[in-house]
Amino acid sequence: MQLNQEQLTAVRHVNGPLLIFAGAGSGKTRVITNRIVHLIQKEGISAGKIVALTFTNKSAKEMQTRVKKMITKPLLRGIEISTFHSLGLKILKKHPEEIGLKFPFVLQTPYDQESIINDLLKSKKIDPQSYPSKAILSHFSRIKNTGEEYIAKLSVSPIEIDLISLQLFENYCHVLKELNSVDFDDLILLPTNLLTNNKQVRQYYQTKFKYIMVDEFQDTNQSQYTFLKLLMGNNPNLCVVGDDDQSIYGFRGSNMNLILNFEKDFPGAKVVHLLNNYRSTSFIVNAASSVIKNNPGRREKRLYSNINHGDKVKYIERENEKEEAIYVVDTLQAEMIKGKKPGGKIAILFRTNYQSRSFEEELRIRSIPYKLVGGYNFFDRKEVRDIISYIKIIANPKDEVSLLRVLNYPKRGIGGTTISKLIQKSIECECSVMEILERLCEKPEFVDGIKKKTVSAIYEFLEIIHKYKKEFFKSHQMSSVLNSFIKEIGFEKEIVSEESDEKVIKARMNNLSEVVNMLSYFENELEQENKPNLFDFIIRLTLLMEDIDPKLEQEDKKVQLMTMHLSKGLEFDIVFLVGLEEGIIPNSRVLEEGSGVDEERRLFYVGMTRAKEKLILTGAKERKKYGETVLSNPSRFIEEISCQYLDTYKIENESSESSNIFLNELEKLKSA
Repeated sequence: MQLNQEQLTAVRHVNGPLLIFAGAGSGKTRVITNRIVHLIQKEGISAGKIVALTFTNKSAKEMQTRVKKMITKPLLRGIEISTFHSLGLKILKKHPEEIGLKFPFVLQTPYDQESIINDLLKSKKIDPQSYPSKAILSHFSRIKNTGEEYIAKLSVSPIEIDLISLQLFENYCHVLKELNSVDFDDLILLPTNLLTNNKQVRQYYQTKFKYIMVDEFQDTNQSQYTFLKLLMGNNPNLCVVGDDDQSIYGFRGSNMNLILNFEKDFPGAKVVHLLNNYRSTSFIVNAASSVIKNNPGRREKRLYSNINHGDKVKYIERENEKEEAIYVVDTLQAEMIKGKKPGGKIAILFRTNYQSRSFEEELRIRSIPYKLVGGYNFFDRKEVRDIISYIKIIANPKDEVSLLRVLNYPKRGIGGTTISKLIQKSIECECSVMEILERLCEKPEFVDGIKKKTVSAIYEFLEIIHKYKKEFFKSHQMSSVLNSFIKEIGFEKEIVSEESDEKVIKARMNNLSEVVNMLSYFENELEQENKPNLFDFIIRLTLLMEDIDPKLEQEDKKVQLMTMHLSKGLEFDIVFLVGLEEGIIPNSRVLEEGSGVDEERRLFYVGMTRAKEKLILTGAKERKKYGETVLSNPSRFIEEISCQYLDTYKIENESSESSNIFLNELEKLKSA
């Protein structure tokens, strides 16, 4: 497909600020990648002067892949195409001493952060179960991203967990420093502080990067914008691409006003509108446009499509959530058989995860394969977290969170009482637990009450850690070393003792095998001159654990179930938007607070524009809540869809009969 006139205008703009409003399905990635190629090939700009930033590893990888297909490798030397956080990490790795870190430092995973929070709560004699660590970490993230403004808000909050979070924040930062580690938010905060306070480093990057592009600019938060402005200095060559109508991450701190106020911040900016949707039919695009136009304060624009065939959008209301699920699964099953649609081309999208239950149940009854995207993922599995903890200890013995996780796993007779004594001794001596272990092996009486058998187990533990530290350092194939380590440490024996089902044992061992495979692929994809080390692999793992890519989890034959938030950036031939009722979307919390309906409308718009060929909206007249039946009202967003583009069907008390008729027809099709 050739570039249209608006896309060409954006691609050929070279100097000065450029704002590209890119509607859903309008080819924004094509524009960004073609602009990069144009700057290098046509304008003769060195690739090392170009940086393109986005928000997910998936998007960055897609950009890299496309650019590499269009331009020879030598011309791309030095180009920076990455996420904001990956760029921040590179800056920290290059200048660790300037911000009080020692190399290598550790990037804490969310799981590790939760362990730190629980330990801090216990130290304050607060029951961790009363104050969820995830909620506290969410507060910490907002503090790091918005600073004094959010601190002031927490300080006057009547909610106890808000005040506890504020009290723990400094302790948390102190623990990270003691562990020589950072968290995900620090990957923006610390480089920002570095660029603010270190003129020499700031001038280096402002000289290095002369052409900066930012994708999904509507998702940028204030801290990322500050980081960006420091990278730029007085450089005017900033190109941002985004769509205020698809801003759905306000709860994470994204600031839609940054794209709306771009022309105020950069006077004289060139503005280009990409409004031709190449993804969806005109019925779908027009229906979505008739909804989003009701948002006040948005940039006035209207998306259009030249795909003029297909059906109107359908809205189906059933009696209850069970009847709704039967209708949806009846319909998608017909599409899979008569329309020969693979399950991976069909998606059921909902506002919140709990809504998936009725659809999962109905899909299971029919034996239709499905994938609940965003469910229990690979990196949450115990054995995966255990082996990653071992890798982190081998790379950095000061990582106490990881050390304490596996000190007695597989079990080696180092019980909870012993570990408590070791921690207490480390506090008294003001040194790490690893140092206490080393000194204990040299002088067993160093810690009172530790049995000789336990000291012997600790000695064996340290021996194997030291042995593999050397092996990883000298080896040219780290994956082979890791495989040997898994065998020697005794994972399989421990898993066999924990599980009685052979299938479960095999599955858990396969998970460990997959970590080895990941390391092997990681080693192979990097060039020889940049030989990776364990630290690099740990960083890769941590970034993947933070940013799981729903698209990578897709399997062609499985119907995709996910939240509307997770669907952003994806597309499907057929989309069911389900549970479209007041209190669900817009969400009841939003309605109670009296704010945020605009963002809920944008979320609905994002869900609608995922559909390429067919869009089916469903709801129920009543739902059960804690076993009681509660009447529902259709979402206000249904009423906002122009009747020109919508067919409405309210079918009541017909599901059993209609479903039986359908199943009879289905059997005929199968036997035909």
